[in-house]
Amino acid sequence: MKPAVSIIVPVYNVASYLPRCLDSLIGQTLSDIEIILVDDGSTDRSAEILSRYAGMDGRIKVIRQANQGQGGARNAGLDVAAGTYVGFVDADDWAEPGMFETLYQRALETGADLCACDYNTVYDRRVVPNALGLTDETVHIAARGIDRYWLDKKFSVVLWNKLYKRSVIRDHAIRFDAHGEVFSEDVLFNLFYLLHTRIVAAVPMALYNYYQRQGSLTHSFKPDYLQKELTLVEKFRTYYAAYEDQAKTENMMAGLLFDRVLDNSLHNLECRTGLRRLRRDLKLASRHPFFFECMRRIAGDSGTWLPLRGFALLNSRGLFLLSACYLKAYRAASRVKKRVDGSGIPA
Repeated sequence: MKPAVSIIVPVYNVASYLPRCLDSLIGQTLSDIEIILVDDGSTDRSAEILSRYAGMDGRIKVIRQANQGQGGARNAGLDVAAGTYVGFVDADDWAEPGMFETLYQRALETGADLCACDYNTVYDRRVVPNALGLTDETVHIAARGIDRYWLDKKFSVVLWNKLYKRSVIRDHAIRFDAHGEVFSEDVLFNLFYLLHTRIVAAVPMALYNYYQRQGSLTHSFKPDYLQKELTLVEKFRTYYAAYEDQAKTENMMAGLLFDRVLDNSLHNLECRTGLRRLRRDLKLASRHPFFFECMRRIAGDSGTWLPLRGFALLNSRGLFLLSACYLKAYRAASRVKKRVDGSGIPA
């Protein structure tokens, strides 16, 4: 019989964190699972650890391959997954014991194609609990509107706090980018999956622990960040080209393009590349045919947080250096506020 849930874990040189992750998976209260561990060409002790755990628990399957990145590793896991639902876990994170049982039961109760939980953002010296602030809800995409669901961002972006119906992934041949064309392959995967989703359910408990470690890919400078973010937008536009409601597609693209430009700008600030680099990237992004329309839409959207509307407004007028200065000041003020109140996720 096929398992209820397949859990896919891409593994690449994370020996120091791997036991904590694997212990959390073999200790799940839902026993009807398979744990697919994809060794993506690790050169540390990860392979040895995977072999040891596979010998301890018959539900573990180990796949070894040359390095293909997280997207390629997750695709390898999807190729062999047999569960009714599929979940993804990063090897330096860990799940609470009841995570997959809670999500699975809620998915069965609601008939959800996608079921999400909240998560904790974990730093070495502090924890930000319930990062999303999810409520207990069931969303019918047709009634909510696919664009409103996506732009809400509450449970539409990250990958590892969710269960996905494997039949949807299989029937629509949904896969991760495995060619290094985008950075946020989880965002693109979710966008592809969303097009075929009818019902989404959410549970308010923080059942996943997202660990922010120094030296991870998130904290290293990537000179091609902007180009890959814009490529993501284009892949979205291509995939949704035949969608029946192009007004909603454009609304989603506005939010997506804004998010990708903002993420690239914050990446520049995080890596201290300077205002000139930030201004240059904003100017390059403005060559996208939808850039100014996107910025105008966000600037006029009352549902967008006011400081970010200011960033969009300056960009919509081509004031890129001023926009860069504005974002730097906003980020500095946000960091001061977070040090004072001890809460929140760094901007």
